[in-house]
Amino acid sequence: MSNAALKRIPDWVWWSLCPVFGGLTIAYAGYTTKTERWLQIGGVLSAIALLAIFLDLSWLVYLAVPVQFAIAMNIKNPYLIKSAPRGAILPTDRQTAKSIASIRGKVDINRCSKDDLVHVLGLPIAYANNIELLKAEGYMFTHLEELTTLADVPEKYSQAIEPMIAFNYYEQSDDPIDWQRLNVLPISELIELGLDLNSAAVICTERQRNGAYRSLVEVKRRTGLPIALYKHLI
Repeated sequence: MSNAALKRIPDWVWWSLCPVFGGLTIAYAGYTTKTERWLQIGGVLSAIALLAIFLDLSWLVYLAVPVQFAIAMNIKNPYLIKSAPRGAILPTDRQTAKSIASIRGKVDINRCSKDDLVHVLGLPIAYANNIELLKAEGYMFTHLEELTTLADVPEKYSQAIEPMIAFNYYEQSDDPIDWQRLNVLPISELIELGLDLNSAAVICTERQRNGAYRSLVEVKRRTGLPIALYKHLI
């Protein structure tokens, strides 16, 4: 993930240092991003500058220069986010994610595409595949921790993108159960809970040989069993 694009300073920001017409650069930023508030601010600053010249108050014109530049720097990042092509600015930290979410909205993790996971949230393709695999099996994410415990997404990624994610409910289980029971229940209890003998044996044997499962997607990867077989245990 990279937000190097946010370190760039557009040319119009430097032009805001121009006396008299510097306010027009803020109006330009508003025009190109369809942000009416910036258009209004730029227009007001330009009108004040022209009025100051007409009244021979040149000191007011130069006093406005640092104000124009401060405003330009303040709206620089929102401008870059609004004007950037899709996927050009990705969240590397929570603050960047908050900025992106405030402008472009949140991503519904349960309804988004793999393309959104990679090119909007900036997840590596391997973790996007894990999330898609679980969704294809019918699993619905309900909170941030599940991205790590179920889809094996490292915490550094899930914490960075948290401000951009929405966990919307489309159906809700009346009895949510922790998938971690697959790490502790013996074959007999797994069978009592509806698993067939062979599947229960595969899960327990693999667990005994190679240790506890770190995530739900790892259960599928290591056992080769489709999640649909034990979905009712999750």
